[in-house]
Amino acid sequence: MKVHLWKAYDPIKISVDLSQELKDKIKELIKQNIHWAAREIGVIPTRLYDYFIYQKAPIPLEVLMNLSTLFKISLEEIEENIILYKQMYVPRNNSVGNPLLPLKITPCFTSIIANLYFDGSVPKDGKGTYYNQKRGEIMEDFIEKVKVVFGGVQYSLRKDHREVLKCRIPRIIGEICMHIYEIKSFGSFDSRISKKIFSLPKEHKESFVLTAILDEGSIAYDGTIMFGVSNKKLCEDVRILCNQVGLETNIVKNKRNSDYFYFHIKSIKKFYQLATRISEKYPFISLRHKLKRLKISLDIRKQPSYNTKKFADKRKNNLLVELKIKESSVNNLSSKFLFPPRTIRRYMYQLMKENIVSRKKIGNQYIYFVLG
Repeated sequence: MKVHLWKAYDPIKISVDLSQELKDKIKELIKQNIHWAAREIGVIPTRLYDYFIYQKAPIPLEVLMNLSTLFKISLEEIEENIILYKQMYVPRNNSVGNPLLPLKITPCFTSIIANLYFDGSVPKDGKGTYYNQKRGEIMEDFIEKVKVVFGGVQYSLRKDHREVLKCRIPRIIGEICMHIYEIKSFGSFDSRISKKIFSLPKEHKESFVLTAILDEGSIAYDGTIMFGVSNKKLCEDVRILCNQVGLETNIVKNKRNSDYFYFHIKSIKKFYQLATRISEKYPFISLRHKLKRLKISLDIRKQPSYNTKKFADKRKNNLLVELKIKESSVNNLSSKFLFPPRTIRRYMYQLMKENIVSRKKIGNQYIYFVLG
């Protein structure tokens, strides 16, 4: 599906720059009787001088649409010659240059929408569109998706006081996203998945779900896939989308004594296949480190397991040999040996009781090491 710029957002709020060829063409059409042209389209002649004679100012899209009717220039020809667009009255550095028009509604576009729902914002103060992310590779994917969908987007990237990457893109992109996908708000506490998103083809919904898990989900080394936010209705909406693309889930639950709501995806293998298929087709829609973790969890499930002391002792010995070389976390040990994290944790408790192993906490995880 394609959306022309004048339908993507209110044309009254958009200004553009045109190719030199089209500006000169319009200049020739109006210069003989510029006062008549201005009167016909409802602007003062000075504006037309600025836009087409002196060519010093961005042109309101509404003016171009009126000139299109007056001089029988097709809107498609105008759109083909747009070399930049932005929101009215904002600086030129908050613009989309070399734009891809008309806009194509693709799974990459829908993935951007999910980014804005869960780690982004379109503030009501009208100042920019934002996406926040701790991991550099995920931020790079977001920026590339924006370029693939919109074109040469002006953006800024910096770290905030928490060392989180904060990307600012032109406000008009956020407005276009809300308009096309019929979204009322991206706010944390009042947003809902729009009916438009629920009506999209399956591949769009899959891309949305994957991006939601990337931004607000977690994948453990044991394969547990969880999504959670502080908005119960939004959480329920995402769960419904998961079900619509064939993923089995449990019900939405509330974390005790908090306003955090979550659910688990039970179709682990199917989710992995979905994520792999989408990332192969659309490289910038990727779970990145979470997909690697999910693959490890599936590999762990393939490993033979025996409920015998000999088998457990062999595993424990392998872990001890590794810990004598270097200290490590349960997750790193699980990744290397393909032992279930829960099993490794149980072994560590046993070895600590025997005063063979101890641990220290670094950040949010325990690091284990051999004593003596």
